[in-house]
Formats: sequence, structure tokens, C-alpha cells
Amino acid sequence: MKKKVLTVLFNISKAQEHEWFVRFINREAFELEFALINAKDSFMHRFLQSHNVPCHHFTYNGKKDLPALTYRLFLLMVRNKYDIVHAHLFEGTLAGMLAARLAGVKHRITTRHYSDFHHVWFPGAVKYDKLINSLTTKIVAISKNVENILLNYEHVNPEKVRLIHHGIDMDDYKPGAVNVDRVNKLREKYSILPEQPVVGVISRFIELKGLQYLIPAFKDVLKTHPDAVLILANASGSYKKEVMNLLSDLDESRYRLIVFENDIAALYKLFSCFVHIPITASAEAFGQIYLEALASEIPSVFSLSGVAPEFAVDKENCLVVPFKNKEKVTEAIQFILDKGPSLERMVSNGYKVIATRFDVRTKIHKLEQLYSEA
Repeated sequence: MKKKVLTVLFNISKAQEHEWFVRFINREAFELEFALINAKDSFMHRFLQSHNVPCHHFTYNGKKDLPALTYRLFLLMVRNKYDIVHAHLFEGTLAGMLAARLAGVKHRITTRHYSDFHHVWFPGAVKYDKLINSLTTKIVAISKNVENILLNYEHVNPEKVRLIHHGIDMDDYKPGAVNVDRVNKLREKYSILPEQPVVGVISRFIELKGLQYLIPAFKDVLKTHPDAVLILANASGSYKKEVMNLLSDLDESRYRLIVFENDIAALYKLFSCFVHIPITASAEAFGQIYLEALASEIPSVFSLSGVAPEFAVDKENCLVVPFKNKEKVTEAIQFILDKGPSLERMVSNGYKVIATRFDVRTKIHKLEQLYSEA
């Protein structure tokens, strides 16, 4: 008999993680439904419809709506008698786990998508993390970093915690998967000449991402590569004022701000160099863009945050720089743009390590095992 699984998502309009989940999980063994909070008529909604997955819609506009949201989810769970409820992201997880516990759902799973964010920035919210932990029967840790926070900061029972890394669909990144026309379309869209060096960043504008070190480093790079262009994608967030101040003395021709680009795989192919330098080891819970950049065969500069310490090796599959070090970031970008020795080998090794360790099918198989235990 199929097990009925309800996935609860909060404020997700599009996410490949969940699209891959729907595409690759064994639908003969698991009957899927989704509870979408604030995502009606979104890409996610349309994707689920196209794959014949029922979805239920809910709205949430702030803490005052939490009781009502929890009650509505409770009614859904009582009515449909799910075997498993799997919730994602803070508000969805809090409401989803409260509702599932009240509805008597025996198998209550959460995926922890953040690490010490509340511990560092919002200590008052840690009590809610601990409440969520107490309501769940299993918690998916997406990296050893997150596993460490759960076990050593929040003292979760180790039997509750399951390490399951995120992954990517390597079919989307294998050689030839992104054709030249897709890349050229973006090159024209963003006015990038074929010969221009491009330093690429895909990161929300928040202090933790290290843009305050990357932008000054790029200014130094311009001294030797005056035609270089900086692309800042996902260009929104609470740190935007500071970012714009950092960019204020740059000629506007030297950078592009991209709020949203649907064809991310083609966007990577525009980059001569990719940079992701969060400012602490726990700033990232995982860091999907580490995987995407290396799978796209783009020479990359990383700081060791999130999942990166589990695979990133300096000068072996990427260039590793210290936290908060503008000078080392400058040197690493210069090395890549100057096509330093062993660059091709580094790129090849980067692709191999992602293909070997982070194919999304491995993740889905581990989720199936977890669900089968229910």
C-alpha cells in the first residue's frame, strides 16, 4: 500500500529541490500531496499541477496568522489521514509540526534549512527551534554543519537526526546540456561581450554572504582587467543599501544587477569565475551554489562554509580563501582570469566530485529509505 506524504512548503514560488523530489521519487510507493503557503498560482503550483500532484493552498501574513494556519493544516491532516508530514522552512515547519502533532500524524519530518542563524542573530527564536525539534520524529540535516548545530547547540537526540545532503540533477549540467543559444541569449540580455571576463556571484544581499569583501576585491581586479564585468544575481535583500554604497564609485558598465534569472544553468556559463565567500563556517547551512558552479565547470573561489568543508580542496577542485579576506579573494580571482597553472585540472576535478557525491538521485533514495521506515 502506498504511503501518503504531505510536503509543507512556506513561501516557495519555485525550487528545483522540490521539482526533483516530485520527478524522481518512487510514485508507486509514495502518494504525494503538497501544502503550499503563500504560493498560489506560482511556478511551484503549476509544476505540481503538470505532474498530477494535489496541492492545498494557505495564506500567512505574519505571526498573528500562525494559529489560523495551524488549525487549517490540522483540519487538512485529519481529513486526509497522511502517513508522513514533511515540512520545510521555519514558519511552515512550526505550523506544520504543531498541526501534525495535534492531528496524530505518527511520522513528522522536518528538513533543517538553516544552521545557527537564530543563535547568532535572533536568540529569542531559538526556543521555537527547540519546540520544532521536540515535535518532530526525524530531522533531516542537510550538511554536517547543520548536524553539528542540532546535536551540539540544541542537544537533539542523535537518533532523530538523519544526514541527507542536498543534490542536483547532473543531467542538467552534463557537457552539452546547456546549448550555446541559451548562453548567447543571456549574453545579449545582459550586454556581455564574448571576450569580456565575467566574475559571477549568485547570492542574496545579506551581510553573511561576504559581498563587502568581494566588491572591493573586484575593484582591485579591474586594475589589471579593466574590461571585466561583475554579475550580482539574486540582487535583493536586507544588505542592499550597503551593497549599493560599495558599488557607487564603479562605472555602471562594470556590473550587472539581476534580481531573478530563470535559466540559472545558462547564467553560470556566462561566468569566467564564480565567487561565493560567506563570512563564517556556519553562515551557510548548505550552499547549493557551491554544487551548481562546479557542476557547470566554472573555476570557483570559495570560503569554507556550509557543505564546502566536506568536499572543497584548495587548488584541487576550487580555490579556497580565508573568511573576510579581500586580498586573498583578489588573488584568487586574478589567478583564474589569468588562467593560472592546473586550472583545467581543477575544473575537471570539481565536476567529478559533484557528480560522484551530490547527484540528486542519491538524496531521493535516502529520503525514500527514511519514508519507508515510517
